Amino acid sequence: MADNSIVLTRKGKEELEAKLLNLKENEKPKALADLNLARSQGDLSENADYDAAREKCQQIESEITNIQYTLDHCTIVENTTGGKTCRLGGGEITAKNLSTNETYVFTIVGSAEADPANGKISNTCPVAQAVLGHQIGDTVTINAKTSYPLLIEKVSD
Repeated sequence: MADNSIVLTRKGKEELEAKLLNLKENEKPKALADLNLARSQGDLSENADYDAAREKCQQIESEITNIQYTLDHCTIVENTTGGKTCRLGGGEITAKNLSTNETYVFTIVGSAEADPANGKISNTCPVAQAVLGHQIGDTVTINAKTSYPLLIEKVSD
């Protein structure tokens, strides 16, 4: 897989398709209606509602274009390896930082669907790179700004 390819899990692709559908069928028509309402208020040169509605329409169009591009150019990662190995598109991984005893729970996904605040880390980040292909009980070294050992405690299917 090329380093610059857009990688998505099957679930991530489905979520993007749902978001695209919502943007096209709900958000865009509402934004266009708001734009038409603001346009009907008269002088457009000093109409803050018109400017805001036009900006919202542009933002939605941009988001639609970006999602469509991602869907058109993505590679879907199938969950084929199974077992208890850390893998892209696999289940949740629980790991402990042996330096701080902090426990982390995350899923490795493609960078297009990464959401660290919700436990979805990019396959290109140092933690994912270090644990990919390892199993429960393995200790790996994370090479970030500072190196630290990470013990893989659990991998769910």
